[in-house]
Amino acid sequence: MKAAVIGAGPAGCTAAYTLRKQGHEVVLVEAQDHVGGRTSQLHREGFNLGSGALFLMGGIYPRTNALLKELDRYQDLVPWDADTHVLDADGSRYTVKFDQVMSFLGMAALTWRDKLRVAAGVARQLLSPGPKLCFDGAELARYDRGENLETWSRRVLGDKGHRYITVPYMGFLYAVPMSWLSTSLFHAILKQFYRLALSVPPEGVGQVCDWIIEGTPGLDLRLSSPAEKITRTASGYTVHAGGSTHEVDAVIVAPEPGVAADLLDGLIPSDSVRKLRDCLYSDYAHVQVCYAKNPWPDFPASVALPANLERDWGACVLQSRRHPNAVPEGGEAVGVYFYTPPLAGMTDDDIARSAVDTVHEVYGPAPEPTFVHVFHYQRGLSIANPGHYATLDSLHAEMPDGIHLAGDYFAHAGVEAAVFSGELAANRLMATSPTRPQPVS
Repeated sequence: MKAAVIGAGPAGCTAAYTLRKQGHEVVLVEAQDHVGGRTSQLHREGFNLGSGALFLMGGIYPRTNALLKELDRYQDLVPWDADTHVLDADGSRYTVKFDQVMSFLGMAALTWRDKLRVAAGVARQLLSPGPKLCFDGAELARYDRGENLETWSRRVLGDKGHRYITVPYMGFLYAVPMSWLSTSLFHAILKQFYRLALSVPPEGVGQVCDWIIEGTPGLDLRLSSPAEKITRTASGYTVHAGGSTHEVDAVIVAPEPGVAADLLDGLIPSDSVRKLRDCLYSDYAHVQVCYAKNPWPDFPASVALPANLERDWGACVLQSRRHPNAVPEGGEAVGVYFYTPPLAGMTDDDIARSAVDTVHEVYGPAPEPTFVHVFHYQRGLSIANPGHYATLDSLHAEMPDGIHLAGDYFAHAGVEAAVFSGELAANRLMATSPTRPQPVS
């Protein structure tokens, strides 16, 4: 079988790897001049800046871990001991560990009554049925009861538990109000909190895709080749990309859902196109404030999180602590990650100024940075609101023979969601021998 994979982020790279591993001929087309998608690294003035994903999450990333072990790269991951300050509205700071959710119970802001409420809520989640895989959209859909995360969190963990645990934790991961999110992922994390462990490839998360491509011999990789359209042929499909055409038996479509909708319009039912176009994404920005000389070499934490939504930002990260190769020797870069709602009224200059002010608030005075780099995406992170998982999961059954979808938007944004979906798409493709495409009914 010859297959085309569109999009060389983690989902597309994993799909291509899985198909090549079984001996299939694969052409992987990518619009950018590099692989990685939203995990790509930007190199500037000796700094190695992540454009999106920050870390891998240990035991709740089983498919990513399995893939890296197959590639003999798992041992190269650099552990990140994410000591964290949670900042209260009055400026108080509480020290926790981000990868140890129960450490949040040690915060002085929580009374014994609050702690008992949270502990009882977590215990109920551990004992109740719930998702076993944090990034399997079909699994998450089964436990999506239609309640939003804010309502659920206040009901299960109490108001203080919501403010000091759910908001800083999930605000860091997804940068949107808790009322925008389904409960399923946080429920899954609470059930598996003991499996969390943060790590980063030595050259940043973008290196995951580099490793996958290096471990895929015989792959026909076409960079700077944006996919333009997919057309039917008598025996399969033609993919038009970068001025070339590729005659294939099957296609895995793995860019963001709006691009997938454009490529598949006319090949799939109009309702399926609408589901892809309506997939919610947040306006998302993060800023890297970079210093050639580290102003705070002895700062006691590497992450800062606000305990409420009263600030523009949702997290600050000292990048040299996350992975040392992020900065030149003796330097530091601070990643400032913004909540979505304030961005509606901010220009990129506003975002940059707010980031520098935030750095001073969190870490203390500093000289003028060497440079400030703004990453701002109008469609940054997929938003899994109540009902999202079931709607997106239903798309798989609506594809014609020989076309499969992959992407992190089937669950929550994240490397594991992308890897899981790419592997799943390839396995589904290989399990169903492509036949002549059928007309849309």
